Amino acid sequence: MLMAVALFLFASCRRELDVAPVATYDGKATHTIAQLLEFHPLTVGFTYDTLPQGIVIEGTVISSDKEGNCYKYITIDDGTAAVQIKINSSTLYPNYPLGQHLFVNCDGLILGDYGMLHQLGWWENDGIQGISTNKLYKYIFKDGVPGPNPQPSVELTSANQIQANMYNRLVRLKNVHFTDPGQVYANTTSSGTENEITFEDGTKIILYTSMYAKFANELTPAGVFDMVALLSRFRTTNQLVIRSLDDIGTAVVPPTYAEVIVNAMDLSQNPLDNGWTNQVIAGSNWEYMSGNAMRIVGSTGANDSWLVSPSINANGYDNLKLSFAHRSLSGTGNREVYYSTNYTGGDVQNADWTPLNINCTTSFVTFSQELPAELLSASNLRFAFRYHDNSNSTWMIKDFKVVSIVEQ
Repeated sequence: MLMAVALFLFASCRRELDVAPVATYDGKATHTIAQLLEFHPLTVGFTYDTLPQGIVIEGTVISSDKEGNCYKYITIDDGTAAVQIKINSSTLYPNYPLGQHLFVNCDGLILGDYGMLHQLGWWENDGIQGISTNKLYKYIFKDGVPGPNPQPSVELTSANQIQANMYNRLVRLKNVHFTDPGQVYANTTSSGTENEITFEDGTKIILYTSMYAKFANELTPAGVFDMVALLSRFRTTNQLVIRSLDDIGTAVVPPTYAEVIVNAMDLSQNPLDNGWTNQVIAGSNWEYMSGNAMRIVGSTGANDSWLVSPSINANGYDNLKLSFAHRSLSGTGNREVYYSTNYTGGDVQNADWTPLNINCTTSFVTFSQELPAELLSASNLRFAFRYHDNSNSTWMIKDFKVVSIVEQ
């Protein structure tokens, strides 16, 4: 009887999970960040100033080290200015996520600069050091839950618009592009890498990326972007720091490309008189159809006939692509296309040839394929059309060209 009553009472109790209270700060700021920065005039050196007692600032977190590019600091902005707070931890984003409102008690902290960029922290060993994580409770106080993702407070259309009160702030750069796209964000053999950003008016600024960024090995994109970044500097050089690749965004103007001809078959005259060669192991020769195409009409029996291009110097080009049109009047097998980097003439069997995967039909179709990156350093690149059918059929080639795809 007692056990039954106990089970009834236990089942009728509704257990609720404990919910951690939302942290709030019961004080208020005494100074804006802009007023705080006045306590340390910037110089060309690495200096600092002690702060008066009782200074409290507030602001919203606008930086994130989730992708490894904002190393051992958080940046807060209160609408008047922004400041870096140095903290001796490389994993700050779980405790101080984007949009988190904070109060900072500056008692015991110094305000200095690293390369003329304001920072809050401790002064030790002749430099600004991060606050120890076991002492953060004395200085940094969360206030409520994180708000929405912070938006840039400054919009720039030219590097000439940068002013002293913009540093450490989140900025939006309108209509910018990477001067030299296709480069890694950061070389992992150095502490950081600079990529140049160009505004629409031609002015430029540096994007600085740490070797420890998770996206260091990604390539900078082509196109025009409305980019978001933290505005930084080192002494007199303005710099940008992105928090993740999301800050680059989607191209507002996709890149356009043009084809630069590296080599083309001129059918206004006989290609066999302009560097193309017949290399016949067995069977028929390739022949010129005036102003129309190159063709081979196979002899009855074994054929192994090669039409070999002139030597092409591909060194110095980017993104090479091969294209040509071809058709076979009867039979579509035993027609192959190769490339070589070590054929110098004579017997084609003495060189190394790499096949391309082509399809042949009885009507003209265009084959197009980007060539492997390793060919971009080739100074003796050749192509060969090989016909080795054992029947009396025909293969025709025209519109042969090798082009480099160039961004405009």
